[in-house]
Amino acid sequence: MSTEFIELAGKINQQMPYHCVQRIVRALNDVAKPVRGSRIAILGVSYKGGVGDLRESPALRIMELLGERGAVLSYHDPFVPSMPELGLENRALDEVVSDADAVVLVTAHPGIDHVAIATQAGLFVDLRGVTRGQRAPNVVRL
Repeated sequence: MSTEFIELAGKINQQMPYHCVQRIVRALNDVAKPVRGSRIAILGVSYKGGVGDLRESPALRIMELLGERGAVLSYHDPFVPSMPELGLENRALDEVVSDADAVVLVTAHPGIDHVAIATQAGLFVDLRGVTRGQRAPNVVRL
């Protein structure tokens, strides 16, 4: 039995963090901000919503790639208190949103009003599709 589709899916999943970072870079460029020095807040760093498991989380690679490009990173995830490998601690939601040049939704956790956050943020990059149907000039979707 051929596993071609399984292998293809694996390759696509491995490339998605790079695609997401390119989307974030373009979104910042569109508002005349370079990645280097931009304050980027990541919402949700765990593998999936409602859990604190970081194994195979796309947020890790996304944050690593943004950090390599000179971004100043922060994050909010009620299920992940710290990320020692990146030297980061979970910050309060309102704090990361108000301090950020761009807010990037990587993992949508239950109980967080992501649409309300999108309206507050200067630039909101939605990698999960929670703002589908919302029309706002500051919202960029994957």
